[in-house]
Amino acid sequence: MDLSIVVIFDKIRKEKLTRLLASLQQQASQLNAEVLLVHESNQPLPKLELPFDFRYITIPEKRGIPFNRNQGIDHARGDVIVFIDDDCWVHDTWLSSLVRPLQEDKNLLAVTSGTKIPKANLLGDCISALGFPGGGSLGFEKVWKISKEGFTTHLAVGNCVLRREVFERIGYFDESMKSGAEDAELSFRMEKAGIPIRYVPQAHAFHEARTTIPSFVRWQLRRGRANYQFKKKVGNVGGFIKLRIWSAGNIVKENLFSPKLPLILSLLGLSFALQQIGYYQERKKNRE
Repeated sequence: MDLSIVVIFDKIRKEKLTRLLASLQQQASQLNAEVLLVHESNQPLPKLELPFDFRYITIPEKRGIPFNRNQGIDHARGDVIVFIDDDCWVHDTWLSSLVRPLQEDKNLLAVTSGTKIPKANLLGDCISALGFPGGGSLGFEKVWKISKEGFTTHLAVGNCVLRREVFERIGYFDESMKSGAEDAELSFRMEKAGIPIRYVPQAHAFHEARTTIPSFVRWQLRRGRANYQFKKKVGNVGGFIKLRIWSAGNIVKENLFSPKLPLILSLLGLSFALQQIGYYQERKKNRE
């Protein structure tokens, strides 16, 4: 299996990027995987001194994350493509756990996993309890449903692997989804095409908590804009709304006896409100 690992980043975060590369360098070498760093910036590239082969793909103008992901696909040499976010880091058996189902089943096309978020400050822990990104401290299984056979209909693009055949069959990431949710839109097309997604909990990555209100507000507004773009693409989103209600119930159940519950509920309500604001801002923008 020819394996390519694609890392997307639009900010120069040398410490975080170095942390990610250091955490995956040995396992990438063991599986003879190439690493592509898709860089969207006119800033100088960070100088990374690691005993590690990687390639920079530079995008000089801002075209959006889906465009950058598609550039990673186009430049990847492998027939199997791994996506991992630059602000994540991984454990020693992450890559082997993620690709093993594809090695064992030649008909399987996609595997995904979630993220685990280490403890932070009070606010960060409560934000993580809402289940994002990749399940947060709530857990992937309580944000997206998993079948008894271990399959899900959601691809967490910050930690997943797909055969190139997926993109040949249903197309690349939708480049109009500039605010996010490009993984949800691709997952929607995969489900329609009958492409199952294997969920592998052992292949989790780590992600830092968001620990400030301003970063939380910006994130939720962006998610609201992405919700509008997603609905515009897929039409009826009743099933997705039911899923969000189900996951909100899981948030309450998981934290029912926690002293943090009032803050968690406040953040949950704030997230819904901010997403609505972002949604209507995007709708107004598209009608102008």
